Amino acid sequence: MIQDFVKDIISYGFLRNALVAAILVSSLTGVFSSVVVLRRIEFIGDGAAHATFGGIAFGLLLGTDYLLMAAITAVVFAIAVSYFTRRNKLSESSVIGMLLPLSMSLGVIALSFVRGYTPDVMGLFFGNILMVTSEDVWLLIAANLVAMAFFTIFYRELLYYSYDEGMAKHYGVPVGAIHYAVLVGISLSVVSSVKIAGIILVTAFLVIPAVAAKLIARSFRSMIVFSVSLAVVASIIGIFVSYALDMPPGPVIVVALFLEFLLLASLKRFIGKES
Repeated sequence: MIQDFVKDIISYGFLRNALVAAILVSSLTGVFSSVVVLRRIEFIGDGAAHATFGGIAFGLLLGTDYLLMAAITAVVFAIAVSYFTRRNKLSESSVIGMLLPLSMSLGVIALSFVRGYTPDVMGLFFGNILMVTSEDVWLLIAANLVAMAFFTIFYRELLYYSYDEGMAKHYGVPVGAIHYAVLVGISLSVVSSVKIAGIILVTAFLVIPAVAAKLIARSFRSMIVFSVSLAVVASIIGIFVSYALDMPPGPVIVVALFLEFLLLASLKRFIGKES
């Protein structure tokens, strides 16, 4: 089975693109996952993921690149949530509860006016490896390079920001700029993951890796490394299992991520009892 999988990876471009894209998406979301979990902003990622539907719908209606529109929508959504939360002292969940159904409703309305060919909507919700192209792979490579550069250059600022915003301000960290930069990164990570995981499942890529990594990590740096590693391993396993059993890869990868969490949680509990 593994030999057949390797042969097909070599022979079929769409399968090769899917595997590479899944690995790149995992590394990209895995990097931001640690900040998302430590800052407890999981709902922003979830909201941005669902808000992309509105951007995709308007992109199709206007005849423009729908993923570009999705990226713009996700970024605007995340920044709007943060703005209303910080400036108007509204709860994050309340703002998301207002903006998320608004974006989805506008998307449904926009889709009702679309005529002619439209991409597989179910594929956008749950992911579809047939939608991944070579251009997507190159864009993901560029996004990973930008994310790595961002985390390398601003590692100290991100460390303080992730654990304690008050302490970050005390040490002169430009918290506002870092916060919005992280939101943009999260939003673009969400959009880049849509073709692999789909709108509904993409939040798992931003949350589960870091939650699992937090069980074994001893520092912020090791948490990022473990988060990325767990996400990449789950993606490889998920693509293989979905190939072998003819199942959709996005949901299989999410299940693999959760099984990794359960394994680490069980091992930690067992080791804790032994010691």
